[in-house]
Amino acid sequence: MDRVWSWIFLLLLCAGCQGGTETAYLISGHVNNPNADGNIIYLSHSNGDELVNLDSAIVDGGVFSFRGVQEQPIMAYLRFNRSLDSLAVPLLFILENGPIEVTMDTTFSTVKGTEQNDAFDSYKAEAYTLDSLRHRLHGRYLEQVNVGRMDTAIEQSMFDEYTRLDNREKQLAYRFIRRNSYSPAALWLLEVMQSRFSEEELQSLLSGFGSRSRNVQVLSNIAQRLRNAHKIEPGNPYVDIPLVELSGRELNLSGYMGYARYTVVGFWRSDSQPACRAMVKWSELCRQYAYRGATFVSVSLDTDEAKWREKIRDLHLWGYPCIAAVPADIETRYALASIPHFILITPDGSIDSRDMTITELERRLQELLPYRVRRDSVSVKPDSLIKEI
Repeated sequence: MDRVWSWIFLLLLCAGCQGGTETAYLISGHVNNPNADGNIIYLSHSNGDELVNLDSAIVDGGVFSFRGVQEQPIMAYLRFNRSLDSLAVPLLFILENGPIEVTMDTTFSTVKGTEQNDAFDSYKAEAYTLDSLRHRLHGRYLEQVNVGRMDTAIEQSMFDEYTRLDNREKQLAYRFIRRNSYSPAALWLLEVMQSRFSEEELQSLLSGFGSRSRNVQVLSNIAQRLRNAHKIEPGNPYVDIPLVELSGRELNLSGYMGYARYTVVGFWRSDSQPACRAMVKWSELCRQYAYRGATFVSVSLDTDEAKWREKIRDLHLWGYPCIAAVPADIETRYALASIPHFILITPDGSIDSRDMTITELERRLQELLPYRVRRDSVSVKPDSLIKEI
């Protein structure tokens, strides 16, 4: 008889365990904006190229809800039409089975309920705080400039503080990815932040995903980039890449090589403030070392050519400004682990140094080109060494 009761207890225990497994999701949402009533909110996900709507609901009395089944957790969005973005900040979250509570707001939207969403929401809240501190710091910087109080000491202090906040953001992302490798949010964050991590950090993060994720495209792309990094170690030949000059002319990197000159390549992007600050120093180095025997080629990884051109004018960028014909291809070929990224190529086409900061680049140029050389002692290109925009 005891054996029968034991079997009944085990069956009830198994049934209770199965009952704890969520088989559907229920999204309960609230919008902190009375103007949202009567408008449609969309549940969407990205197919890689665009957002695809999975469901929609009308906000009534500030609330809305979605119900459905999601076999595997995916990254999803809750949003209004683009023309109505002012009603609430779009929310990125993890769509998975279970109760999900959402609060949409005009400043910061939040999500709670499932374990994965709780962890991701905590990360986003900390990242939002760091981003707000950076914006405030930038505002103080502009204020000091406008009133004429900016000096070298204040600028250096603000730069150090900005760098500290940037590093904290990177550490925060690294920690989240390491601790939540099972979550689709970790994969999304790795793709977004990969340019901020060193090769060693990327290798460590990839190992945390395990064999079950080997076929995920973003992981495959990063792994390929790390393999390419070994091909462009110092001493190896540089890799040619297609570029587009400011004039619109298509020209490969090889078009700037040789002429008994060193070639300095700076990879940057106009929407990266650290990169833009480094490119201001880049222009100073160009003025100082172009006549000594160095050709400076800046390669923007922008996808918006108009913004790139505008930023070049704002920065008064010197050298040969180019935009990458295929940015993603260059990031992979040159294993760009961070932006900005500087590479120094010798006159014979081999890589002297790579993955340098602007300070390290300056130090290396001082070592290689320490003295003034006569202008007529260097074979140069027919056009001028320096082009000022």
